[in-house]
Amino acid sequence: MSELFQVSTDTLLLRSEEEKQKNTNPLHLGCIYLVVKDFEKSISFYEKFLDTTVTNRCRSGNKFVKFYIDNNCIALMNENNIRGHCTDLNSCYKFVQNYWVEDLETEYERVKLLKIGPVSDIFETNPSYYYFHLTDPDNNIIEITGGYHMDTYICQSCGMKMQPSEYGANADGSTNKEYCKYCLPDGKFSRDITMEEMVESNLKFLKEFNEEGGTDFTAEEARTEMLKYFPTLKRWKNK
Repeated sequence: MSELFQVSTDTLLLRSEEEKQKNTNPLHLGCIYLVVKDFEKSISFYEKFLDTTVTNRCRSGNKFVKFYIDNNCIALMNENNIRGHCTDLNSCYKFVQNYWVEDLETEYERVKLLKIGPVSDIFETNPSYYYFHLTDPDNNIIEITGGYHMDTYICQSCGMKMQPSEYGANADGSTNKEYCKYCLPDGKFSRDITMEEMVESNLKFLKEFNEEGGTDFTAEEARTEMLKYFPTLKRWKNK
């Protein structure tokens, strides 16, 4: 073929420099996960089938295991321990594509603007492991993980940790990362209340707060902590 078309073998077999530079997408493929119902049974099956033993179970906390074959990776994901990875337990579409990026928040905003499928909030499964999901037309999950600092974004009115989808809005419609959308929906506060009234309003969600954080604050304990913490927030400083 090289002689027939009078080109080098490199031209036939390798991508040109121009083609190599075309991909400006920040995504890097991490792994393909098979979502499994019986985690232990599946591990045993693949250990025997692939004649290898997994070694990363402690680090993953029994959420996933990885098998490396010819420098490629196939992983099993325990759907019972990972939130949001399978929307239909009886679905025949049971795999997760995993990608990683340097800046998770920037990628999150890029994917949302594409409007090509449902996008979840950014979640934290393990300390420093953050991800969000994009769902494809066949209900398969695309997981994107990367660098993110959730604790940086605390609503300076109600004190809640904010997901990007919960950021407030300025009067011109631009994003406001200081306040959540419930406190600042359109450039002005949704409620004209005192700090003490905000504390009492937050106490309505104490049960959900305790369940999410693994705490067991009583109403009085939570009230005391908020009354100490809220004066450090921007809205309530010097008031």
